[in-house]
Amino acid sequence: MSIKIIDYLDKDSIILGLKQKNKKNVISCLLDHLIQKKKITKESKKETLKLLIQREEMGSTAIGGHIALPHARVNSIKDVVICLAISQEGIDFDSLDQEKVNIVTLLLSNQKEAGLHLKMLAFLARMLRDKYFVQQLKSAKTKEEVLVLVKKQQQAVR
Repeated sequence: MSIKIIDYLDKDSIILGLKQKNKKNVISCLLDHLIQKKKITKESKKETLKLLIQREEMGSTAIGGHIALPHARVNSIKDVVICLAISQEGIDFDSLDQEKVNIVTLLLSNQKEAGLHLKMLAFLARMLRDKYFVQQLKSAKTKEEVLVLVKKQQQAVR
């Protein structure tokens, strides 16, 4: 099964110019954005936020290289949901390399989708390990530009 991030990422799933400075506020902001864009329900926010924060308490999902991949499997989520947010100033995400995070890619999926969830997470991590790609994302001016970059990177990583 080939993973296609771009099947789950559209303009409504991208946030440019993220202003929040800490992990919990960022995660909450991403969930609010997804609710506003009707990607998740308002009712699912409390459970989803709780699961994401619990996951962060087990160990930061900031994987180094200015990247964080918060993720959770949630009963109320019907399909895979991805939200990519870019912060110019950087966010304190308790990163292992002590660096601020500029790219936050939130991954949500249904509780039953363990295999797909892990494959998506691994593929996102591989895509975002490329420093040049991360730099391009940081300097992207439009959501369309982000989508083009992700599409290109997805093909390069295969």
